[in-house]
Amino acid sequence: MKFCIIHGSPRRGNTYRLTEMFKQELNTRGDNDYLEFFLPQDMPHFCLGCYNCFLKGEDKCPHAPYIQPILTAIKEADGLIFTSPVYVMGPTAQMKALLDHLGYLYIPHRPLEEMFSKVAMIISTTAGAGTGKVIKTIATNLRYWGVAKIYSCGFKLFAVNWSNIKPAKKERIKSVISKKAATFYHSAQNRAKIKGNIRRYSLFQFCKKLIASYDDDNLDKQYWVEKGWL
Repeated sequence: MKFCIIHGSPRRGNTYRLTEMFKQELNTRGDNDYLEFFLPQDMPHFCLGCYNCFLKGEDKCPHAPYIQPILTAIKEADGLIFTSPVYVMGPTAQMKALLDHLGYLYIPHRPLEEMFSKVAMIISTTAGAGTGKVIKTIATNLRYWGVAKIYSCGFKLFAVNWSNIKPAKKERIKSVISKKAATFYHSAQNRAKIKGNIRRYSLFQFCKKLIASYDDDNLDKQYWVEKGWL
């Protein structure tokens, strides 16, 4: 199995530790390959709002040399894993910057067919509160990409360092991760059988009518025509 992991922080802190635990659980279920990206090292730029990706094509993005390798890994993976600690009640700026660059993948624009059978896991930790907001932000983007199944692990650790967490709580965390990994791995193995949900279907049908009304030189319309969706 192939997994693409996008780390929203370069720190090797609690979120990274739990992601490594998640990988270990996945590895007990089969032979896996991981391609990992660390932000901001692997994508150091903020979106400029130039609209090139929407109007001219994703290859015209001034940061395409950074974005396209990540996107290729996402397309080729059986499962996606997004990780982010909580920064002021939300995901890291680095993670948000990557999601901003990929707005053209939304269903109302140029969604990738590969996403319609893709499964994803979102992992987040915090010393206090906010994992729900991190998960919601990332999951919203994944839904608009058309990702078929989205799972999440959010942990309130009430500790900055793993060493400060009580042993009993560590065991509970490991138990949760083990169960989540089993569910995620099974979905990744059987992702071709996952049926689309009604929300995605309704959005797709709405966009189909909307994009059909665009001028023929519109990039999104040309894409949908090429895909045979209109």
